[in-house]
Amino acid sequence: MTFELWLFAIKRLAQTQDAAITIYNQLSQDEKNRLVEEYTKQYG
Repeated sequence: MTFELWLFAIKRLAQTQDAAITIYNQLSQDEKNRLVEEYTKQYG
């Protein structure tokens, strides 16, 4: 993998993570709790 491709991939991952955090922060506390429970059940 070239450095340019790696850098592009990391940049896109960071943008995706920022968007996910923004969306998560806008959820109600009940919805956040449900997602945490679902994650815990699936990944421990």
